[in-house]
Amino acid sequence: MKKFAIFVIVFFCAASVSAAQRDATVTADQHFRAELCPSSHIEPVMGDWQGTRSDLAEKGVTFESSYVADILGNASGGKKLATRYNHSMGWDVNFNLEKFAGLKGTQFHISGLWRAGRNLTTDAVGNAFVVSSIYGSQQFRLMGLYLEKLFLDKRINIRIGRLAAGDDFASSPIYWNFVTNAIDGNPVAIPINVFFPCYPNAVWGVRAKCNVTKDIYTTTGLYNGDSGVPRMAMYGLDFSLRLKKGLLFAQEVAYAPNTGPECPVSALPGHYKAGFYYHGGTFFDQFEDINGSSAAITGENFKKHIGNYGLYFHADQMLYKHKNQTCGEGLTSFVVATLAPENINKFPFFIDGGFVYKGLVPTRNHDILSVGFAYGMYSRSLGHAERDNREVNGSPDPIQSYELVFDFSYKVQITPWMFLQPDMQYVINPSGGHDVPDAFVLGTRFGLTF
Repeated sequence: MKKFAIFVIVFFCAASVSAAQRDATVTADQHFRAELCPSSHIEPVMGDWQGTRSDLAEKGVTFESSYVADILGNASGGKKLATRYNHSMGWDVNFNLEKFAGLKGTQFHISGLWRAGRNLTTDAVGNAFVVSSIYGSQQFRLMGLYLEKLFLDKRINIRIGRLAAGDDFASSPIYWNFVTNAIDGNPVAIPINVFFPCYPNAVWGVRAKCNVTKDIYTTTGLYNGDSGVPRMAMYGLDFSLRLKKGLLFAQEVAYAPNTGPECPVSALPGHYKAGFYYHGGTFFDQFEDINGSSAAITGENFKKHIGNYGLYFHADQMLYKHKNQTCGEGLTSFVVATLAPENINKFPFFIDGGFVYKGLVPTRNHDILSVGFAYGMYSRSLGHAERDNREVNGSPDPIQSYELVFDFSYKVQITPWMFLQPDMQYVINPSGGHDVPDAFVLGTRFGLTF
C-alpha cells in the first residue's frame, strides 16, 4: 500500500506541475546533453523540494516537468502580418520498477501535456511546414503509457504500451535545437505523407532495440495505424485497438561511432541511420481515377492503393570539438533525406540539414547556435492533377512545386533551468504554389524546467 500511495501522489503532483514535452524543450536538451556528456544535468527551478525529489528517486520514482512558449511574428510576406503565441506544458513520470517493486531491468513510464495558443502558419504565413514545432493538439491530453524491459545484459530494450513511433524512428536530439516543425521532432514529410504517430500523439505499439555491436544497433516497431485514435475528442484516452485501418511497421539500422563511454575524449561522435516504414492501410492516388485516367478530368473516384511506404536516411557528425570541452562543446553537422512513392504521397522527396554549434561564444559553454534548412518537393502526380483541375474546371488553386525553409536560432542558457532562444525563419514559396509571397518570421522561444 505504501508503494501504491507513492505512485498515486507522484502521478498527480507531476500532472499538476506540468512537464517534459519532447520537441525542443529543456527536457529534450537534457537528453541531448546526456548523450554528449553523461555527467551533466539540468537543475530544475523548483530545486530538490527539500530532499523530497531525491528521496523519491532513491525509491525509483523520477519525474520531469517543463514549460516552453513560442512568440513568433510574420514580419513580411505570407498571407498577412501577424504575431501569435502558443505554449506547451507537460509531465513525464518514470517508475524504476527494479527499485520500486524488485522487477529487474523494468520501468513504467507515463506522460502527458497541455498545449494552448494560436498557429502562426495557418493564421498568417500560409505555408505547409508549421513554424512552431510545439503547436498541435491544443488541449490537455495523455501522451505515453508503457512498460520498458531490458534483456540479455541490457543488449535488448523492449517497450510496449502507448507509444509514439516518432520517439524512436527518424528522430535525433539534434533536431530538437530548431524551432520550425520541418526539422524539430521528425522530418515533417513522413507524418504528412502517412499516419506516423509523433509527439504529442501515442497509440498502442511495441518497439524493440537491439545492440548488435558497440557501434551498431537496430530498432523495430509495430504500431496501430488508425489516425482516428489520437483525435482531440478523446484527449489521448482512446485505448481501443481499432486495427481495421492497418498497422504501421518501422525498421531502422544505425551506426554510431565514438559515442560509447569508453571512447577517448578527443573522439568525434557521429550517427548514421537508414530506416524503412510501411503502413498497411488504404491510400488514394493523387492523379489517377479507378480506370487509370485523370480523376480531375473524368470526375471519377481516385484509385485506391493498399499500403504505403517510405525510406529515410540520417547522418550527423561532430566536425570539431573544443580541446578543453566540458560537455560536448563544438560543431556538428547533419543531413536527413526521405523518399516515398509520388503517386500516393504529398512529399515524395524531402531533405533537411544544417549545423549546430555548442559553446561558440567563450564562457557560454551551454549556448547553442543552430542553422538549418528544410526542402520539400511536392508530388508531380499532385501537380498534374492540379494542372488538369485548372484547365478543365477553372480551379483558381495553384500548382504546387516545393517549399523551402531556413531556420536560424541562438539558444541562450540563462540559468540551468531557463533558456531564451531568439529565432529567425525565412519561408520560400509557402505551400508550394507561387501565389503567396515569401515570408520572414521573427520571434523567440522561452523555456523553464520545474
